[in-house]
Amino acid sequence: MEKGNVKRWLPYLIVALVIVGIVIAISVRRTPTEQPTEQATTVEETTTEVAEEVSTEIAEEETEEVAEETSEEVPEDQAEYDRIREIYWEGDYEKAIEEYKAFLDKYPNSEWADDALYDIASCYEYLGDNEKAIEYYQKVIDEYPDTDLAESAQWSIDYLKGQEEGS
Repeated sequence: MEKGNVKRWLPYLIVALVIVGIVIAISVRRTPTEQPTEQATTVEETTTEVAEEVSTEIAEEETEEVAEETSEEVPEDQAEYDRIREIYWEGDYEKAIEEYKAFLDKYPNSEWADDALYDIASCYEYLGDNEKAIEYYQKVIDEYPDTDLAESAQWSIDYLKGQEEGS
């Protein structure tokens, strides 16, 4: 064989040797079921017992956490906001807008009012009504200027206006 042919076939030869090595390694490997021992059975039983104990402890802790969470009353306005937020996340933006507006009428001083206004603006944006979205983002800025949402609202306004100019 010429030297040029050896260089060309060398990578194929290496791959073939690696595959043969893997096949040999797999064929000589013994599985645990081939030689069961009393010790292996004991380890399995111990492992199962420990797993059951840990599982029971985790379930008890989760039950306690849920009991603690439910024992703490969620404020009515927060519960209502969370309910509407689910409608929003489901993508029913028109219904969410109606519900958020009713929320703002019922809880005008809620700590969730700025979030509701921002979510209304987002709903309008998702519905493609950029004019209404900008209007509600501006309300967030005007009514809640010191919140993180005001900064986000300004960014959204700039983005939407940039989209309108690009059209």
